[in-house]
Amino acid sequence: MLGVLSLWACTLPRIIVLNDPLDARQHNDLGVAYEQRGELDLAEREYRRAAELDERWSRPLVNLGNVAARQSDWRTAAEFYREALALSPVDAEVMNNLAWVLTQDRRPAEALSWAQQSVAIAAADPRCWDTLAEVYLALGRSADAREAAEQGLALNPTPALKGALQDKLISD
Repeated sequence: MLGVLSLWACTLPRIIVLNDPLDARQHNDLGVAYEQRGELDLAEREYRRAAELDERWSRPLVNLGNVAARQSDWRTAAEFYREALALSPVDAEVMNNLAWVLTQDRRPAEALSWAQQSVAIAAADPRCWDTLAEVYLALGRSADAREAAEQGLALNPTPALKGALQDKLISD
């Protein structure tokens, strides 16, 4: 009889309560680490968890937009950037990223205002000028693109960005 009781005791269902010890910032940081290793599906999972844990923090939404952009999913990236801007309406980085993905999605007319706002807020950031030049090129405004590229080059950009800006120095 004792053997039957011990067998029965082993079959009782167990309730296990899992507690996530990480906060939103830690999930976001974990997502960054995954993204740097190219594990975008894991990065996305962590960014989503961070966004759930802190619905007022825009950074995980920006990172979700960046992951979508890396996968050339321009529309999804734009949606995440717009959500981030709803939380942080004067974030030049997000405006710049939104302008860039809209340009990639062949919507440069919509991108122009975001690129211009980004430059107005972060005029010392050559990345913003590069995006503005990209938008102008997509709109067929080569003289404006050249001016934006020159502004970006005057800000001592990184070597890679310098090359991208120099490529935009085209003649009429």
